Formats: sequence, C-alpha cells, structure tokens
Amino acid sequence: MVALLVIGGVLLVADDVPGLRNEPDAPGEFSFRLGNVQASPVTRTPPAELKDVAREAGTEIKETMDELYFRAFVDTSSWGDYAAAFEVFDEQAASRAESDVEILTLGPTADDVYESLDPTSATLTIVVLTDKEDAPFTAVAEAQFLANAVGDDGTSTEISSIGSFFLRQVDGVWKIFAYRVDRADQAAAGPSPTGSPS
Repeated sequence: MVALLVIGGVLLVADDVPGLRNEPDAPGEFSFRLGNVQASPVTRTPPAELKDVAREAGTEIKETMDELYFRAFVDTSSWGDYAAAFEVFDEQAASRAESDVEILTLGPTADDVYESLDPTSATLTIVVLTDKEDAPFTAVAEAQFLANAVGDDGTSTEISSIGSFFLRQVDGVWKIFAYRVDRADQAAAGPSPTGSPS
C-alpha cells in the first residue's frame, strides 16, 4: 500500500502520454483525460516492455473511474442516491464508501441543493503493478476532479476531489478496494465589479 502511494505521487507530476486522451462520447456522459499510464513490475522485466500491458489495464481502470465520478457527481439523476457509484467498489470497500458519501460524492442532499454541475478539469494517472507472470495484479489511480456546481439559489461552488484509488480485478472487472480522497469545495468567486467610481 505504501509503495502504491509513493508511485502514485510520482505520477501526479509525470508528463501526459500522447494518444491517451479520452473525451465523453455523448452529452451527459463523463470521461477523465487519461495521462501517464505505466507498469511497475516485480520481475526484472523493464517497465517499458510492459507498456502495452499497462495501457490495456489502464483503459479498463479508467472505465471504472469514469463510472464512479459520473454517478457520484455528474449524473443529476444519481444525486442523493449513489448506489450505482458504490457498485465500482468491492464488497468490503463499498460499506466504507457508503459511510463516506460526503467525501466521495456531491452529497446526500445534492438534489435539494444544486441545479447543475459542469466539470472543468478531470485528469487521471495510473500505475499498474504486475505479478511474477508480468500480468496486471493491482493498480493505483490518481484522480484530480474539478467542477462548477450551480445551486438552486444561483450561487456557484467549485467542487474539488483529489484522491488515490487502489484497484484490483474482481470477476474480471477492476474494482476499488481502498482509497484516500481529499475534498476542498469552496464558493466560486463572483463576477468582478465593472465601471469606475464617479
């Protein structure tokens, strides 16, 4: 776990990998911009030789993370009822996630508080740990998500979710088994005054 955190921290400052940008396919959907994806082998195989293995796993992991943030923040029909978001966690982590609803989602009262939400920045970097057979074993995904949420009263709030998510395959699907997430939401700055004093 400690090794995953260290590697994840390095990925946050790594350069983006060309050709890995992904955009939403249709209005109402959500997609992280996928940056650096790399392998971290336990064998002597150079990580560069596992680039394709890491990218294939990274694509599948991104689907899990896209689903989480779509259901937790972007999908207005999920606001207040995040059962679909918690499905991307394994059984044990899902119980903890439900108790961390204020941190992992827009909140249990989001449907009563907000009118809309528009993602302004969403980036994902991934490191894939491979086993003795050089096959994907576990992974850490570093997510940075910013959005502008407009309240029912017309005020704006900048939503900030930055976290490390630890994943492994469960029945062929990458699921989250642990996480560390920081939220730093704050009121968005209002419009600057115009004109000059008389």
